[in-house]
Amino acid sequence: MKAFSLVLTSLAMAVSGIAYGTEIDLSHIQRLGPVNQQMATALFQSAHADALRANLVASLIEQSSHKNTKPVQFFNQKLTWQTASSKAEGEGWLAYQLPVSTQRFTQGTLTVKGLDNPQVYLNGQLVKSANEVSLELVNGDYHILVLADGQQQDMPFSLDWQGKSDIDELDFSEQKTQRVSAEQLFDAQVISDLTLSPNGKYLLQSTIEYQPSQGDTPIQVTELRKVSDNSVVYRWQDNRPSSAVWSNDSKQLAYAANNQIQLLNMANLVIHVAAADMENVSGLHWYGDSLLFSWQKPFKADEKATSKRFRALEDRWSYWRDNSQLYQLDVASGFIRQLTDNKISTDFVDSNVDKNTLLLTRSPVDYVEPAHGLTQLIELNLKDLTETIIGEYRSFSGALYADDGMYITAGPRFMDGVGIQDNTIEVNDYDGQLYWRDSKGNVSALSKDFDPAIGSMTKLENGDVILTVTEGDRSPLYLFDKSNRRFSKIDTGIDMVTNFSVAVEQSTPTIVFAGTSATVPQKAYKMALNSSRKELLFDSQKLSYANTRLGEIQDFDFTNKLGQNIDGRVYLPADFDANKKYPALVYYYGGTSPVGRHFTGRWPFNLWAAEGYVVYVLQPNGATGYGQAFSGRHVNAWGKYSADDIIEGTKAFLNAHSFVDPKRVGNMGASYGGFMTMYLATKTDIFAASMSHAGISNLSSYWGHGWWGYGYSGVASRGSFPWNNPELYVEQSPLYHADKITTPLLLIHGNADTNVPVGESHYMYTALKLLGKEVELVEFNGQNHHINSRQARFDWWNTTMAWFDLKLKDQPEWWNSLYPETTEQ
Repeated sequence: MKAFSLVLTSLAMAVSGIAYGTEIDLSHIQRLGPVNQQMATALFQSAHADALRANLVASLIEQSSHKNTKPVQFFNQKLTWQTASSKAEGEGWLAYQLPVSTQRFTQGTLTVKGLDNPQVYLNGQLVKSANEVSLELVNGDYHILVLADGQQQDMPFSLDWQGKSDIDELDFSEQKTQRVSAEQLFDAQVISDLTLSPNGKYLLQSTIEYQPSQGDTPIQVTELRKVSDNSVVYRWQDNRPSSAVWSNDSKQLAYAANNQIQLLNMANLVIHVAAADMENVSGLHWYGDSLLFSWQKPFKADEKATSKRFRALEDRWSYWRDNSQLYQLDVASGFIRQLTDNKISTDFVDSNVDKNTLLLTRSPVDYVEPAHGLTQLIELNLKDLTETIIGEYRSFSGALYADDGMYITAGPRFMDGVGIQDNTIEVNDYDGQLYWRDSKGNVSALSKDFDPAIGSMTKLENGDVILTVTEGDRSPLYLFDKSNRRFSKIDTGIDMVTNFSVAVEQSTPTIVFAGTSATVPQKAYKMALNSSRKELLFDSQKLSYANTRLGEIQDFDFTNKLGQNIDGRVYLPADFDANKKYPALVYYYGGTSPVGRHFTGRWPFNLWAAEGYVVYVLQPNGATGYGQAFSGRHVNAWGKYSADDIIEGTKAFLNAHSFVDPKRVGNMGASYGGFMTMYLATKTDIFAASMSHAGISNLSSYWGHGWWGYGYSGVASRGSFPWNNPELYVEQSPLYHADKITTPLLLIHGNADTNVPVGESHYMYTALKLLGKEVELVEFNGQNHHINSRQARFDWWNTTMAWFDLKLKDQPEWWNSLYPETTEQ
């Protein structure tokens, strides 16, 4: 009776399009063919069978889908997808496709019957050439395609699915759209650089994308486009240009490629080699009719050396002993002269042709004051190559000449704190400010009453500057009007502007920009700087996400116990149902920067929502972009304010969202956010599971060993050291409170991490193991602080989400599939 009930259950699920052990109903499957176009040999017999099939599958996916009824053309044979049958009339190769959806990690076997030499492809990628194919599917939507050389005469066609257990169900129902996938988020083509000619007529545009067949090797293309109609004028793929710069008259484009400095003449598109044997050249900059550039001489250690005597704290940086100096190339003659010669590398900042001077910086070793680094701003006279030190600064980012002085970006403490809003508050020198230095050397603060944190700046012909800023969880562009000393936001309509360029020689400059919003993939536009009318140049949504559905995003702010507004947002699952109870993930800032509203990146909130989680992102005290008082609470705090905001915010989030299960909430962060995750675990049990990536467990060891440890701590722990403030270094270090941790903790770390050495996770792992606490440590071999390579990124995402599926959904199968040796203690 039990067996009979199981058969009925399987049959009912098959009819409804859901199954874990049954023959798949043919109504869910579409067939193309038989294709009887004459071929010298069958697909599987060709000397290039794998390549033929791979290209065929790519074309099938591009030309049609299970939602598309348009004919597919094969030479002179025109075919359409049709509902599959057990028998196909005629001879030739066949293709079958069907949609597949899962609501959890699902594993099982797909059996193909009645076809000759079947190959099974999942989302266009070959899984296996066999009649039985094992599949492991992450929660998501898929496209299965089966390619075969023909149909067997003595056996009807069918596809059977057998789940590993009764939880391994597949849904074959046709869907108009699909949930976003990890592959889409990583692989989709995006603009990586934009450079407008000064006259606004030409745009140099670089893109990057990935293809599964290319693995970790990106496909990078640079195109020269005509701005008027966005047409391509010239294209590079091999030997792509780097450090590309336009001449002031827009007649030439200079760039480095193939160890040469090359010039592209815009009149005839002829390339002239201006200088050869130019390895390690970068930072090209036009100076009249000549080119300035940086030329690096890499340090070569004695091959016989068995030891390294450190010269300074900076010697932990692998590149510190390399030396870079400034050179000038006379384009007409090809002659090159060296402009600087110093034991310390020299960096170019800006030039002034009228004054015949350059702005340079050098960073001598100097630990006297926090942040234990010094920047010299130097003016070089090109007539006699004499140098004048303008100033030596502890807080400095950049400078630009203007007609009667210069703009400078630096932290609030620049020039003895001239940029500090309120001397009674602590300030964070990562909170960028804008200053003006007049011709007499007097410095005034321009952004004291401007809360966004200022990043880079681009000067226009009239002396105004365009600024990139961090404003809350957004990164817009602002224009600073020099004559009126006024900031105004440029109406881009994009939350996160990632690239921009402006035609500085135009009376009304054209600006091009690219960026994303929280649920909108990358787009690029052009517009006049004094207008909000935009013209679309590039649309990643159309190219890579046309049939993708995303969940909604909602703002969620709360007022903390100090009366401060704490900014936040909530991502809802793609197929959200308010009557269900969902698990949730809480994410917060790392370092001192807020979590921006990027569409994708290393932390794919839209993917987590697609996998069935409600995601809450908040910006606790200490983040830049909310004013100096807010960002200053990062300094000498190490979690004191931030942890309270995260705990308080999570409780407010749970109270306001009845569809979230308060017993199934996880949290995670990386770097400083990884520290916050461990620190929170010592302060609260509100979370059911936690993940810390590259987190800091011991403030003293990070301060002393991390590549940026002493410098970062010079800002974040300003004036505090293990010998004068042991309370900070001990009490705020999660390691010293490991015995208070009750939350299951996953530690992830790249074992080649130089910023936060992998030992930071090992310290906590050792402590929790000895304490008998629940902890997992996963190292990623050869990965640094950021896990950037394609497959490693997918493995990292999968490890993270498998952990939360295990702990928040009571679904151990994915985790055990990734790490089968894991046993419950």
